[in-house]
Amino acid sequence: MKTRQLISTLLLNLALAMSSLTFAQVKIGSNPTTIDPNNNLEVESSDPVKKISIHKTTGKLTIADGSQGDRKVLTSDANGVATWRSQSDLAIPVTAFSGAITGLATIPTFTTHDEPSQRLPLIPTLGASSWDGAAKRFIVPSDGTYSVQVGLSCISTTGAGVTLWTRIWVVSENGGPIFKGTSPMGATAGDWQSVVYTGKLTTGDGISLEGYTMQTDGNPPVNPIWTGTCGRAYMTVTKID
Repeated sequence: MKTRQLISTLLLNLALAMSSLTFAQVKIGSNPTTIDPNNNLEVESSDPVKKISIHKTTGKLTIADGSQGDRKVLTSDANGVATWRSQSDLAIPVTAFSGAITGLATIPTFTTHDEPSQRLPLIPTLGASSWDGAAKRFIVPSDGTYSVQVGLSCISTTGAGVTLWTRIWVVSENGGPIFKGTSPMGATAGDWQSVVYTGKLTTGDGISLEGYTMQTDGNPPVNPIWTGTCGRAYMTVTKID
């Protein structure tokens, strides 16, 4: 009987020990008795804020060495030493803005360059914080090299035989690349154009997608009602470095 009681006691103690191990927290570092209650494992340096940890519920791994930051990428040197670095430091192209119109938009006949009515009212799907909706411009958030791609598809609002001109306007350059249509647009069959720009820009510069109609001879339309109606317009801005 005593033997059975001893075995039962040993089994109970073993079960309790295994249960404790199942929910154990492991800490390695300068402060071995202090661990975040949300973590199952922590390995820290002499600086307690620099550590590797595993969340006990989500299983998420956190590597905090002081170089971490929002949207950074973990990299390695030749010796395998890991460091968080920004995508711009690594020259990884990043889409800074993407937007398009969500309904029909009217573009005017040409009168002068960079008229607010020429700018397409894009709705951002990415990079909304850099979009000035009132001015209808993308505002460059940081210095660097940017690539801009735009597209515009329009028909003649009244059926007049005017052509579509599509332009990327860069404020600092007081201009930008332009595509001059040669085929007259109709009321049902229009024109689709795309334009690309790449250049070094500084913080606060502005970029807009602009469109307007011209006569086939390259002169401004004589009648201001010969506008264009656009069903598609988009702009994508990529930060290269």
